[in-house]
Amino acid sequence: MCAANTAPTAVIEPPVSARSNTPLRFGATGSRDDDPGDSIGGWSWRASPPPGASGCEPIPGKGASANFDVVFPCAGDHEVSLVVADSLGLASPARSVIVRVELSRDPPVLVTGPDVTVEHRCSGVPLTCGPWDGASPEVMLSARASAPAGVTFTYRWSVELPSELAAQPVPRVTFSPGDTSAEPRVRIETDGTAISGRYTFTVVATDSRGLVTGGSQRVVIGNRPPVVTGGGRVLLPHRFDAAARKFLAGGETPAATWTDPDGDPVTLAGFTSVQSGAGPGVFEVLGVGDRARLSISVPYSSPADGAFLLGPGVSRRAEIVVADVNGAHGTTGWDVEVTNRPPRLVSPVPFASVDHTFEASFQRYAAQAELSTWVDDDGDPLLLAVGGDPACADVLERGGTAWVTCSAPFTGRADLDRIVGIHSLAVSAADPFDQGPVQQTRLEVRNRPPRLVASRIAFPMTCAADPNRCCSGFDKWSCPDSDFDFIATSIPVRVAADDDGDPIDLSISSPPLWCLSIGSVPRPCTEPACIPVLTMCGLTSGCGATTPTGSFTATASDGLATVSGTVNVQGVCAP
Repeated sequence: MCAANTAPTAVIEPPVSARSNTPLRFGATGSRDDDPGDSIGGWSWRASPPPGASGCEPIPGKGASANFDVVFPCAGDHEVSLVVADSLGLASPARSVIVRVELSRDPPVLVTGPDVTVEHRCSGVPLTCGPWDGASPEVMLSARASAPAGVTFTYRWSVELPSELAAQPVPRVTFSPGDTSAEPRVRIETDGTAISGRYTFTVVATDSRGLVTGGSQRVVIGNRPPVVTGGGRVLLPHRFDAAARKFLAGGETPAATWTDPDGDPVTLAGFTSVQSGAGPGVFEVLGVGDRARLSISVPYSSPADGAFLLGPGVSRRAEIVVADVNGAHGTTGWDVEVTNRPPRLVSPVPFASVDHTFEASFQRYAAQAELSTWVDDDGDPLLLAVGGDPACADVLERGGTAWVTCSAPFTGRADLDRIVGIHSLAVSAADPFDQGPVQQTRLEVRNRPPRLVASRIAFPMTCAADPNRCCSGFDKWSCPDSDFDFIATSIPVRVAADDDGDPIDLSISSPPLWCLSIGSVPRPCTEPACIPVLTMCGLTSGCGATTPTGSFTATASDGLATVSGTVNVQGVCAP
């Protein structure tokens, strides 16, 4: 079963009359709570001086009892407000009254000492903290009241602690010779806990006529922040994780140390990281006591991503923060820089010589050479480049080695001179951050001239013996052999070859022999178009006395080299 809780009602019972410098009592006994069984459990009084009045703060300004005893040091309209709370802690709306205070005759006047600002010091075992002006742990307070002749005074000092110490152990405040002295010495101490802040010491002076005046003297205990040393610059080597496609860097900061100029206990508040310009890069700082472990990860998809690791716009900083018991912070930090080792040349190739080939699918002459080799000690991707000759502008990296390709298009004419010969090249390697050494290389591209396949060709022909034409033996009656009929035959015959696969101009000429004819080939040509068809005529061989035969002259040129020679063709019976 639930029941609502209504707020109580505050009721102020003011004094019948009010004069300055006279103790007045305000009552709250008429306050009520209409909830059955509930009652008033708390009171919160506040008194305010007339608007704009200076030095007229009521004494005291606040109260927390059912009755509020207060002294108004000045005449004028003062405001008194009250908030009450029920037993469940529910507060009432504020109730206020304006009190017109008349000035007493010949009121006393009080002058207090100036406000004091002092540092503090913690020392000893066990640790004790207190104010310290360089010579003494005590602070002097003073109050001097005046009134008509013959009037005497008594004094009473009290202290309002700094609001920031509300959740801290309460400092010990000791007056010497006591809190009734007009000029006491005050000692403030803690057992190594927070002490700094503004302490308001209020003094109430009561004269022999019963009139009261008051004043305050503030003591501000300062606090110097901890001093942290050990920051600076941290250099982290990196490596490239090829499987994860990431640049990784890691390490540890040097140890930091800290001290507190006031001797306060200091605790480590933690580590923070600051990063800018790193794009998708991750910078993690893990505190390990007085130092931090650092971890950097930057994904890599192209050389431009290297700028997120080592670019000029990248900054990374790890900071350590410590705090003393009074809440002051000290910090230092390390500017984190990633280092890089550029590629180094491990196998220079100052000169190389390779054959070229003709790439029919690309219709070009090309030569590929395995040149110098570089190593990157960080494992970074190598970016190879070649310059010096536009015909050799293609380079590939295989295991750190530069494979350079020189090429020239085939346009149906002699283009070999654009690739065959000496090429002066400058081959270099870089990682995504720095340029490595350059290697000058003279690359010779060779040409193998065409060659004739043979100077004599045995030409297989279909033939058969004619039993009706017998070659007579010695006795004229035997037939040891017969005439053979050779049937006219045409077959393709490989005449010339180019070991580079180059297109060649093949020309064939032969004397006007009646038994051999040669088909034409295109110019230029590559195999199989370079294989002409040879035709041998039909012939009857009289007892082996004659066979089909012929010869021709073949000339082949790849545009730079030419070969020429005579080729003899001899028909061979292949029954």
